[in-house]
Amino acid sequence: MSRVLVTGATGFLGAEIVSELSRCGHDVHGLARSGSDRSRPSCSSWHTGDLLEPASLARAVREFCDAAQDDEDLVLVHSAAVISYRTGDRDLQIRSNVTATRALLDAAQSSRIRRFVHVSSIVALGVSTLADGALEEDAEFNGAHLQNDYVDTKHAAEVAALEADGDELEVVVASPGAVYGPTHRPTNMGRFLATLVTRPSAGLVAPPGSLSVVGVKDVARGIVLALERGRAGRRYLLCQSSLRIGEIYARVFDRLGRGRVLFTLPPFAWSVVVRAAWLLDRIRPIEFATPQALRLLGAHFRVRADRARAELGWEPRPFAEVLEETLDSVRKDTARHPEDGTPFGSGTSVP
Repeated sequence: MSRVLVTGATGFLGAEIVSELSRCGHDVHGLARSGSDRSRPSCSSWHTGDLLEPASLARAVREFCDAAQDDEDLVLVHSAAVISYRTGDRDLQIRSNVTATRALLDAAQSSRIRRFVHVSSIVALGVSTLADGALEEDAEFNGAHLQNDYVDTKHAAEVAALEADGDELEVVVASPGAVYGPTHRPTNMGRFLATLVTRPSAGLVAPPGSLSVVGVKDVARGIVLALERGRAGRRYLLCQSSLRIGEIYARVFDRLGRGRVLFTLPPFAWSVVVRAAWLLDRIRPIEFATPQALRLLGAHFRVRADRARAELGWEPRPFAEVLEETLDSVRKDTARHPEDGTPFGSGTSVP
């Protein structure tokens, strides 16, 4: 088993990665900011680092390695990132998602770390069309036209990670789709579902886009399998299925026992909505249904996870089970905090 340092260990996905690594017998150490709540998950030890302070990341990696035995197998799982769709957060995401990733790669290459698992996203691959079907692992990036800071920075971080793969450091990339599941902290997807739960009129008109969906526990399992079995220099897409957003709305409404999707806006009508949001955002920055978020909801993020299934033996649960589990959590949370339901794309979170 390996000694593993996990960045973003206190986040939505990071906490599940820690739990899965521990279940599989690995010695798990977390990296988090000084003010983070470290009560969950349980790690062997904690190291302090901030994505916005590259020197702190290098110091945390050095401390992690210095405390290890000479014969221990050392691995770094980088799951921390900033997700934001606000117009003014481009510099924040460049520093957090790109500069920080490069700093961690440099630290890993200068240390005894053998393998670096970079947690990316399917948005770093790009978009497909309904006619062309789903993208596969070796597709070329085609998402620059989206003009989305999160997409651009996740792509740049993934490129940096794969370029660092070599004899001294093995790099494997794991790219989840839209991640669903219960959580102890706010996420963009949780806010999106909370909106459908708490506002009867929400979701009656759906955007024209698509999402590749997957459960958070399945993603964590896929990342651990990528660590244990993944081939260096390769990308593994992690998704269970691809659905139109209108179909996701319909499934949510069916489980809530109310309403239905009246219709899905055609692409040309959705582009008008996006252009209107851009104009409004110039006058006064939008916090919730931001132009960048709306533009993504009009795109088709459809991928296939054939490589993860074939090479890693990864088998995710059916999305119906994941959605039911997620909605149960969202309903309980909104009952306790009804004022917290806010739309998709409402700010920043660290997964």
